[in-house]
Amino acid sequence: MIKDLKKQDTNSKKILTNESLIEKYCHFMYRIYGRKLLLNEKFSKIFYRNFYNKKYEKILSQANLRLIPEEYFISIFMSLSFFLLASIVFSVLLSFTHPIWAMLLFYIGVFGVAVIGIFMYNYPVVTAKSRGSEVDASIPYVLPYMKILSKELSLAKIIDIIDDFLIYKQIKIEFQRIKYYYSVMGYDLNSSIRSAMESCPSKNLSDMMNDLVTISNSGGNIYTYLERKLENLNKEINAIESKSIDTLLIYSQIYVVILLISPLFYTIMSSILNMIDISAAAGDSIAGSGSGTGVVSSIVMLLFFLPIAYIAFMTLIYYSKPLYSRLEPINEK
Repeated sequence: MIKDLKKQDTNSKKILTNESLIEKYCHFMYRIYGRKLLLNEKFSKIFYRNFYNKKYEKILSQANLRLIPEEYFISIFMSLSFFLLASIVFSVLLSFTHPIWAMLLFYIGVFGVAVIGIFMYNYPVVTAKSRGSEVDASIPYVLPYMKILSKELSLAKIIDIIDDFLIYKQIKIEFQRIKYYYSVMGYDLNSSIRSAMESCPSKNLSDMMNDLVTISNSGGNIYTYLERKLENLNKEINAIESKSIDTLLIYSQIYVVILLISPLFYTIMSSILNMIDISAAAGDSIAGSGSGTGVVSSIVMLLFFLPIAYIAFMTLIYYSKPLYSRLEPINEK
């Protein structure tokens, strides 16, 4: 029993201990520069008026980044400042010998600052949306286990053991966050679920877990709710699969026309035209060079265009599949 509790506590703490590279970088920048800069009244006013965005407190949490907005935006500000300063310094030094290159370097630096700034500002938003999509795609694999468990167990017991059934990273993180609230922070189960779902990037999972809390508190039947939820989800999946099959049929027709028939038609027509040129020219040297050019162009198309086209088509087919069929399980190693 004690070993099981220790194992649960260790798994829950992984949420806080496994920091990503960007989290370590932001913590470092804030510790070295951020705190000192925010103590300056003028800088603090400019920072909170022009850089700070309070909405990012929830966005960063949804992106599973253990950062406060001050840490993140100070890191962006300092990174862009260093990058711009470096480009200005090198441009000034280079201007004494190569003024044109110095000007080009300066404009590249300004452009780089703009690109990096836009990327870093939108990175948590994109990450949160990506996580939400992955959590939504994982729900069909979680619901059957929860339905089976709910037939005999309470919601508290389901939350305790469901983590063992989860093999997809993003939804596992959300359930580990629930465990963290009640095993480390000392919240009761209902408060843990509601607190964890406030920062959940998936509205579907958040609504489902809040419904389970409401049903559990009111003495309702969790099994009936999950059974109905699973039936509706299966209908949605069947509709998605039907649409996906229709899309694949269209892609297969495109594949046959563009990547099978067209190269064959081009090769045959090119050979016929070359034979006509050779016959009409009666061995003329210019015509001979023209036929050689036609053969070379056919070879170039077959060796370079077709492999690239096949790879692009396979990539298109892969990403046209529903996300739940492309999820990769967690590698325990």
